[in-house]
Amino acid sequence: MLSDKEFLEKRLELFTLEAWSLFTEELTQMAESLEKIQTIDDERTLYLRRGQVDILNMIINLEETTKLALDQFDE
Repeated sequence: MLSDKEFLEKRLELFTLEAWSLFTEELTQMAESLEKIQTIDDERTLYLRRGQVDILNMIINLEETTKLALDQFDE
């Protein structure tokens, strides 16, 4: 079983792949599209979109949050 630090180090390997870069580019485009709220008809849809954008941003920022978590292990 991997330690937390080992898990984060393994995750860093994922970010070196070209496929990860292509994936996050696609997610960024999706998030930008969903952020356009002019077409939203009701409050429920607004909150649904907000949740979708939050999840996409969480994945898009996974590399940065992983690096920050690893930095905390080094302190």
